[in-house]
Amino acid sequence: MPTIISRTSFQLPTPPSTSPPMTSRRLSSATTVVMTPPSPTKKIIPWRPPGSWEMPDIIHETWKQKQLLLPKQPTPPPENKLVKPPNMSSPKVRWVYVGKAPDLFPLPPPIRKPPKRHAEFDSKLRKVLPRPKILDVNPKDYYTGTEQVGSGANGAVIRAVKKSNSLPSIQRKQQQQQQKPSKSSCVAIKRCFIEDHDTHHHSYVLRELRIMGCLSHDNLIQLQEACLYDDHLWMAMELMACSVFGLLFNTTVGLSEAMTIFIAKECLQGLVYLHSKNYMHRDVKCENILLGHQGQVKLADFGLATPLTIQNSSRLGTAKWMAPEVVAESPYNENVDIWSLGITMIEMMDRVPPLYYLENSTEIYREILYGKPPTFNFATPSTAMVNILEWILNADADDRPMAKDVLTNIQQFIDQDHLKCAKKSDLASVVQQVFPIHH
Repeated sequence: MPTIISRTSFQLPTPPSTSPPMTSRRLSSATTVVMTPPSPTKKIIPWRPPGSWEMPDIIHETWKQKQLLLPKQPTPPPENKLVKPPNMSSPKVRWVYVGKAPDLFPLPPPIRKPPKRHAEFDSKLRKVLPRPKILDVNPKDYYTGTEQVGSGANGAVIRAVKKSNSLPSIQRKQQQQQQKPSKSSCVAIKRCFIEDHDTHHHSYVLRELRIMGCLSHDNLIQLQEACLYDDHLWMAMELMACSVFGLLFNTTVGLSEAMTIFIAKECLQGLVYLHSKNYMHRDVKCENILLGHQGQVKLADFGLATPLTIQNSSRLGTAKWMAPEVVAESPYNENVDIWSLGITMIEMMDRVPPLYYLENSTEIYREILYGKPPTFNFATPSTAMVNILEWILNADADDRPMAKDVLTNIQQFIDQDHLKCAKKSDLASVVQQVFPIHH
């Protein structure tokens, strides 16, 4: 409360400089109110009990007192444990090892299989071909007949007959589901000798298997099954009547121009499909064009085929059918097959290739690079045929057409009646006349 002073005036002492000045207010003429300044604020410390003091746990103490007053009860035994009787305590016996139990029924010794021959090639083979086309039997028990009918880049070709009863029942059912039933059980088998160290040869064999086993076209030979047994790979393919070379060998004259155009068209259809799958053949010739009794035309022997995705400059093929860039070992593309087909068309009409009179490879290569352009030696072709062959047999690979362009151009000449083209039945009658069907 402020102090009230009466009439007599009273003067307070002067406060120190740190405190604020005192203020006063006159209430009336008789009373003067002097207001003292507020004292500075101090920090309030909370109250704490002196010494170390702890609040008693009244609930726990009460419970403990009640437990002391209650009578003691026996503790129950633990679960899943047997309680021993108090008077039946037996001393603990230590376990003693008594040794190995006798072998009343001795196990047979483990069967140790010898390591499989050509295991690395076999694993690659199973990656390339679908499972139904791989045989795991002895092919000598499955095929009969060893008559040789030809030869390929990777081995000889023989004619054989399948014995369907010799296959296991599981594989027989798989083949019946995967393959269409054929009128004849005859197959053409190519046997390739396999050596583990010759991995370069393995790549050519596996490439041929991939093309025949995975690519399907009416003008490409098909693989039926393959089997690796001992040191040989057996490749069973569909059997054809003959090759164009065999047809020419068993006749006295070459094929007509119309027949040549028909066979060339069928080959071009197969090459268009093969090139679209990024492969080139590199060995097109009459010996590798197979004919059927129904007039079928199929390209065969893909042992020298190579992918188009890599740069190719190797001198591979048959010398008299090689393109100039293959002989020169320059980088080349798939139109080398068109050059080989042009030489083959001359061979079909002349019965021999243009350089038939040369045997030395060096002379053949020199003539291909620096000699005259290949042309007919015996046949008399039409003007349209000559024009097509000049276009196909262009030494400059950049100006040489592709298979699709040649097929389109030949069809236009046929439609315009500049070229004559035989029918499939005409070829079938010629093949059946030279190679009769054996029932």
